[in-house]
Amino acid sequence: MEFTREISTAASPEQVWALLWDVERLARCIPGCQSARAVTPHVRYEATVAERVGPFRVTFPLDIEVLEAQAPTRLRAKATGRDASVGSSLQMQLDLAIEPADGRTVLRLRADVSVLGKLAALGGGMIRRKAEEVMDRFAQALRRELDGDRADAPTV
Repeated sequence: MEFTREISTAASPEQVWALLWDVERLARCIPGCQSARAVTPHVRYEATVAERVGPFRVTFPLDIEVLEAQAPTRLRAKATGRDASVGSSLQMQLDLAIEPADGRTVLRLRADVSVLGKLAALGGGMIRRKAEEVMDRFAQALRRELDGDRADAPTV
């Protein structure tokens, strides 16, 4: 399943880029994120994300690998994880593009998500709705974090 979102912010491309590498701030934007840490900064991260999907409460310990980083315009990463108690796995490719546009910055998110196991048995419609909800919540939280960061910045 592929999902896309576009976030427009007053934050500069450099501020957006800095947020993407700030593990603590970024983790606050990820719905259900219980923990996140850098294993090797700018290369590999670990996070634990928990959500309710239909009748299941799933917890995915995720291994996140940075595939490409071109400051401050592009970041590609992949995340994989498995919830052994529910017997399901998650794979995600994430592509982020940062572009200046009309005095603002646009962050384009594209995620390609695969869910396997018992969760997949719920059917594509239910999984897609949950994934859309999570992407919306993530985009909104990211926008708030960026615009709040900009609001705290001194004016010149």
